Amino acid sequence: MEHITLFTDILPEEQERMRICFHAREMTFRNGETIMEYSSSMKKIGLILYGRAILYCCDTEGNQYLIDEFNKDAVFGEPFLLPADSQHYYVCAAEETKIMFIDYEHVIKRCDQACYHHSQMVSNLLQLTAIQSRQQNERIYMLSRSSTRKKLMAYLNALSTEKHSKDLKLPMSYTALAQYLSVDRSAMTRELKNLEMEGIIEKNGKQIHIN
Repeated sequence: MEHITLFTDILPEEQERMRICFHAREMTFRNGETIMEYSSSMKKIGLILYGRAILYCCDTEGNQYLIDEFNKDAVFGEPFLLPADSQHYYVCAAEETKIMFIDYEHVIKRCDQACYHHSQMVSNLLQLTAIQSRQQNERIYMLSRSSTRKKLMAYLNALSTEKHSKDLKLPMSYTALAQYLSVDRSAMTRELKNLEMEGIIEKNGKQIHIN
């Protein structure tokens, strides 16, 4: 599938008009700052203009889980994930990050001109929702594996399929990956060493080659 963004097939001059029509707001966040807390209704869409952000979930016992990592052109917000009453989702900047916020109501409410680029954005949004749903299903598959090794290999194979290459660069730190796979960091490190010793992978920092 081609790379889809919120503004795919929308010309730059049309994007500028849409920013005004949608009352888009741009904000810059420092590393560690909370970008957005999710509500139980569909209110906002965030688009990363530059930087990197992390989506976390906090349960009723105060445990924090890394759910996803967002980079340039990624979108997030309630239209992609409506939290249950027992869960608290929030996005934090992992470095200096600039966000464009658009109110969901402006996206679904057609303007009087019924512009083509408005329809194109809605189409892009639906495609992005489908892509995120597929990615969430892939993660459920990874987490359902019965061992740390199987979770790791499921992740690496999925990344290899996405990149169409056996030469991979991990998009997150090893600590974040352990959180993402819900495994112990030390156990994951041991499994990576075992996989390397068995010749299944070759590793140099965050660079990994699958043999």
